[in-house]
Amino acid sequence: MAFKKSLHNFTVVEAQNLALGQAGAVIIDGTDEITGPFIAITALSAAVVDTSECTTNLSGTVPATFPIPVGTTIYGQFDSIELDSGSVIAYYK
Repeated sequence: MAFKKSLHNFTVVEAQNLALGQAGAVIIDGTDEITGPFIAITALSAAVVDTSECTTNLSGTVPATFPIPVGTTIYGQFDSIELDSGSVIAYYK
């Protein structure tokens, strides 16, 4: 599937499947870069994402790292994810 910049570009069924993690997921608890693409990341323990080593669609001034508090889900286009610490579940697009 080609890269789409917005959930508005998906059909209703595709968007619902993405939101429900129907494409699968992977638990990441190490510091190696993991290749997606991912649509959402939920912190299983307090995590720090190393954005300098990730490929994302984050715009503006992006810090080199950012924390994700336990239980928090962030959404976006993540072609790869690398953690500095913690653990997350990353949902495939």
